[in-house]
Amino acid sequence: LDAAGVEAGEGGILVDDFLATSNPDVYAAGDVVSGTPRLTHVAGEHAKVAVENALFGGAWRHTSLVVPSVIYTEPEVAMVGMSLAAARAAGVEVEEYSSALAGNDRAILEGEDEEGGFVSILCRRGGDEIVGATVVGSRAGEAINELTLAIHAKVGLAAVARSIHPYPTTGEAVMQAALGFVRARWATMPNGDERDS
Repeated sequence: LDAAGVEAGEGGILVDDFLATSNPDVYAAGDVVSGTPRLTHVAGEHAKVAVENALFGGAWRHTSLVVPSVIYTEPEVAMVGMSLAAARAAGVEVEEYSSALAGNDRAILEGEDEEGGFVSILCRRGGDEIVGATVVGSRAGEAINELTLAIHAKVGLAAVARSIHPYPTTGEAVMQAALGFVRARWATMPNGDERDS
């Protein structure tokens, strides 16, 4: 690395937002990058970022990536963005919307309704900006994808709530949690007469 002019720190190779190293002709990706979550899907995404930026003049920032993680236990635990504890520690005021899988018909059909599974979605207080989510249950790693995309694309929780989800799926629990956001605002929604004017 020294001979190539590539700086490394205690946690790995030092890179800029575009994954370029201190040698502008050398890019780094994956587990060798300092401060990177050691996850296979992060390494794969880094490879895409590095190729686009190094070979095609791209300006894709690896720091813009929204990274989900999954713990493959029974039941699975999937997370993206901030946890409630992390939000509190960072001083971010949030509102939590949740749904238990005990009431999810797919979980009931699969005999998974008593595993204590749930969906928890955190929004910045006063709005529908999603800042984090946790899903616990079978197929949690599949259900977190929708919330990862919503955070990345800045799709608010109201839009997630109003998206049709196939029945019966675990993903419906995401919609049910999101509907909690909509229900919390029903008292403040205009009645029919006000909408017509």
